[in-house]
Amino acid sequence: MAPRWLSCSTAVLLLLIHIVPVITQTCGGSPGIPGIPGTHGPNGKDGPKGEKGDVGESVQPFKGQKGEPGLRGPPGRPGMKGDNGQPGPSGVKGRRGDKGRPFNAANTQRTFFSQKRVTSQTQDLDTDLVFNSEVLSELDPQLHGESLTNGTFLSTTKGVYFFTYHVSAKTRVCLKLMKNAQPHMTLCDFADGYLVTSGSAVLELNVGDRVSLQATRHGNIVMSTSTSHTFTGFLIHST
Repeated sequence: MAPRWLSCSTAVLLLLIHIVPVITQTCGGSPGIPGIPGTHGPNGKDGPKGEKGDVGESVQPFKGQKGEPGLRGPPGRPGMKGDNGQPGPSGVKGRRGDKGRPFNAANTQRTFFSQKRVTSQTQDLDTDLVFNSEVLSELDPQLHGESLTNGTFLSTTKGVYFFTYHVSAKTRVCLKLMKNAQPHMTLCDFADGYLVTSGSAVLELNVGDRVSLQATRHGNIVMSTSTSHTFTGFLIHST
């Protein structure tokens, strides 16, 4: 057992450490009241830097196999029209054409006509109008074309023809373009007073077909040699 004075000294020393003076009356008395906790001390300094860690494993991305092509999508909407482009360069000049062959109208078949009506005779209804004079009589005879028989054209070449007429009338007029014995078309015109009417048609004819003009009950044609009535036709192409 330690000496009694040592025990008392130790108690006094512990009390001094807590910086709280404690008065003891006897060394063998009851323990004193715990002292008040002291204030927090200052923050400690940072510790030394640690060692560098080991290098981690590198991870490479794994590329898989190429997949199958998908289904074709629907076509997109048409885009807006672009600006007009600049004119391109001129093309290469073509080769010169072959020289044409000499043409003599007298040696060809005349599949055309152009005649006028020169008569003051009253025209009967539903009968062929008579065109009995050349429109340009001063031309060479070989350029006059075919003549009409009592105003009727007779086809001598199978093909497609163009026909046209000009007729002077008063107030009202209707004319029939006849193909053989049947009316191909009827054309009418109306006016207050005198008028000049015209019409045209394209017909396909066989050899021997006939084409003419006829007046109807409304054919108020002016019957005078000073007026102009013409009938013209020509072959467009043979068939």
